[in-house]
Amino acid sequence: MTDDDHTAAPAAVPAELAATYRPADRYDFLQSGATRLRHAWWNALGPPRGTVLVLPGRAEFIEKYATEVVGDLLGRGFAVAAFDWRGQGLSDRPLADRHKGHIDRYETYISDLRLFLDTVVAAEAPKPIMALCHSMGGHLFLRSLALHGSAPFVAGVVTAPMTSLTQEALLRNVLRLTPPLRALDQRYLYGTGPFDAARYPFDGNVLTHDKRRFGFTAQWFAADPRLSLGGPTIGWCRQALRSMAAGLAPGVLERIDLPLLLVSATADTLVNPASHGPVVARLRHGRLVTIDGSRHEIMMETDQRRARFWEAFDRMAKEVCGPS
Repeated sequence: MTDDDHTAAPAAVPAELAATYRPADRYDFLQSGATRLRHAWWNALGPPRGTVLVLPGRAEFIEKYATEVVGDLLGRGFAVAAFDWRGQGLSDRPLADRHKGHIDRYETYISDLRLFLDTVVAAEAPKPIMALCHSMGGHLFLRSLALHGSAPFVAGVVTAPMTSLTQEALLRNVLRLTPPLRALDQRYLYGTGPFDAARYPFDGNVLTHDKRRFGFTAQWFAADPRLSLGGPTIGWCRQALRSMAAGLAPGVLERIDLPLLLVSATADTLVNPASHGPVVARLRHGRLVTIDGSRHEIMMETDQRRARFWEAFDRMAKEVCGPS
């Protein structure tokens, strides 16, 4: 391992999660201008069936998925790669306050992803390559496909993609009253701030019905505070609305020529699940699966709901990668 490998690995593993956590075989950084982007790689347990690239949502990080999802994928015969978006996980943060979730524009995320795909994934990942994306990661994946084509992927699975927000109208009204000035855009969105587990109890949460999996984020943040991330900035929200509008513009989704499975959560109160059917209808090779009663984080839900997700994933994987 190189010195960068040590820097890119988590500082510690929560004792409560050690039994299911799968440390990566390799951690590394990719340089995008002055910004380091972290990624991690797991070798298949036998002859690789292919590779699954995991693209997390806002405020998420590689270790959250390495706690269980990576093991699920390894057990299905895949090699796995995962990526920390700029400003999250152990990728570099754009602001001095590391807890602020900020971006200048979503096209920066997409450029980072394309750099990673073109210079690292296409050269190193065992083929065929699938994508598994959540929320913001799903939105960015769809935009990247529309802008740059489907290579190197044979298919994609997106859970609760950020195609519309349930509180979008309210957020638009707030932003209309906030001038797009740099100093203002770098402030926390009203009502948010640095991460504080006490402010986010399990009871009444909008992410999952599963208490153990709900705790993954806070446990990892405690084990390695470098992973911690708080609320979004006003600028992040402004750019999210602009990017969602760009992704839904006429003719954009219609350009995507890749088999896609969109998995929607019927009890999602963050992303609007009603937006998912119209999105799939515009895709050339899209299909929709709904997980009844699931909250936003489908892969972090109860065992029963996760099982329904994995059934849908396995059907897609068998079609494009062959049987496990």
